[in-house]
Amino acid sequence: MSIACNAFIMLVSLCFSRRVVGAKRFDAMKPHERTTWHTNLCTFWPAFAVTAYALPAIATFSGKSDSFVSDVSALTSKACGLSIGYMTWDLGVILARWDDQVVAYGGKGALYLFIVHHVFSIVLWPYALMRHLCAYHINYFLVSEVTNFNMSLRWILAALNMSNTKLYLINGLAWIPLFLGVRVVVIPRLFAAYMNSDWGVLTTPQYYAALLTLPIPSLLNLYWAQQIVVGAAKFLITGEDVLKQD
Repeated sequence: MSIACNAFIMLVSLCFSRRVVGAKRFDAMKPHERTTWHTNLCTFWPAFAVTAYALPAIATFSGKSDSFVSDVSALTSKACGLSIGYMTWDLGVILARWDDQVVAYGGKGALYLFIVHHVFSIVLWPYALMRHLCAYHINYFLVSEVTNFNMSLRWILAALNMSNTKLYLINGLAWIPLFLGVRVVVIPRLFAAYMNSDWGVLTTPQYYAALLTLPIPSLLNLYWAQQIVVGAAKFLITGEDVLKQD
């Protein structure tokens, strides 16, 4: 269903975006921006759909943070399914439109990070939840999708040559506390759970998979947080948007 919804969003964008935005403004975008526009609108899907389930899943989590084993709620399962569907779609977009995506996201390095994140998530999250493992961590990984809203809106405004507007500034400033609050502030809590959990309940393959992969989302979030904060500071001081690509 999630993959189908992303395909529907792109189809609607292909049919109506030029009309809604205005032919003159839409045609003024660079060729790679017009192509990326349609796929980029799909990133709003997990921001709303996944968060709608992941946030109450965190609020109602009945397990212990220091235990890898817990019941997995229907909320967590649905949020995971929706997120995995989106990441499968996004991985397909990255591979199918590689050159456009490289330009849109500022180089191959960012895309390699996305691919690593997507592949590990697609494989490991459903596996873990089906075995009632790591639901505490996965809930927090899932709810971080909410920050896609500001990221996607920033890209859209930049593509429409609206980087000097108040909306662009407000969206960028709002993105910082949301990103830090959802993705960074929770890292000490996740690290404590990671260090203090009952590792003995895991099989040897599960042990090494958890040991090596559970820190990856937090490390990526720290990397992106540094990029966002440095970029925002430079924008406020100099007016130059270091995140905007030519």
